[in-house]
Amino acid sequence: MFVASRSLRASAISRTITKERSEANRLMEQIVEDLKTKGTEFVIPGRDSFARQESAKVFEKLVACGVKSEFLLDANTKNASLFKTVVSQPAVSFEIIETLVNVGYVTFEDAIRLLAIFPSDLLRHGAASITSNIEALSASGISTPRSIASAIKRCPPLLFARDPQEMQRLAHEIGGFFSKKQASHLISRCPQILLKPIEEIEEKYEYIFYQMGVESEDVAECIGWIDELSLDDMVDRHRFLLATGKFTTPDPKRPQIRLENPKLQRILDSNEEDFAVNVARVTMEEWVVYKALRVKETINEQKERKFDRVKPSKRKAYERRHKEKRELAEHVFDVSAV
Repeated sequence: MFVASRSLRASAISRTITKERSEANRLMEQIVEDLKTKGTEFVIPGRDSFARQESAKVFEKLVACGVKSEFLLDANTKNASLFKTVVSQPAVSFEIIETLVNVGYVTFEDAIRLLAIFPSDLLRHGAASITSNIEALSASGISTPRSIASAIKRCPPLLFARDPQEMQRLAHEIGGFFSKKQASHLISRCPQILLKPIEEIEEKYEYIFYQMGVESEDVAECIGWIDELSLDDMVDRHRFLLATGKFTTPDPKRPQIRLENPKLQRILDSNEEDFAVNVARVTMEEWVVYKALRVKETINEQKERKFDRVKPSKRKAYERRHKEKRELAEHVFDVSAV
């Protein structure tokens, strides 16, 4: 009786495997037919060949993991390179998909979409390298499964475009500008910052912090400075607000000024028209004319630094020096820097 029961179970498992394999082969053949109607012709190995069986296993496993056959059919017929990748390198393709799901916490469907968009990059780096990059995200402050998945979907090049140690080093440098909580919040909201040159991030941050007088907590809430606007664009907006009287450089003795100024998000995260009309309170034409004039000035400034750089290690001395200058009486002349 026991032997018969085991035999029945084995028979049921065998039928299930055969059914899944049959479905996988049918699916592959349907993809080939659909691609042919779209003008792309594929020749795949015969059903009994080893290569065909290996390719079919990928589709079998994906279906077994809950991916709908309709989704696989649609994804592969819309992107022939995905089908080519899976058929030509089945084992590596599935390993990458599995890694993205298990380590990157994305769904199987999202992992397939990523492989469809970045096949050569993901295949070239492989599962081990992709895992290292995802672990670097976690070490950089993107630590929860949900935030890791979100970062990968928002900026897929994080998986392969930079050495993981470089990403962690940049995250450490960013930590010099913000508190741990602020840095983690900023990196989670705008993970592409980990792919930026540190020099660019430093220069933009220092302009905002020292020239505009905006505090770190406000900078961490703003994302326009990271990749939407160049430093020149930021300087233009700041100077225009100063010229129109809509922004006043904060003074420690007059804290209300900080409250009266528009928030950094309004200044840098708004589009051109919103900035001109609702932040600077001018017409779009006036803003366009100002920018045209600034282009001429910028050409002359390109070989010069727009403001004094202040490295993180020098900030205390910088702040102390400027505080001392403010406290000097009008009739006292400071010649210590001469």
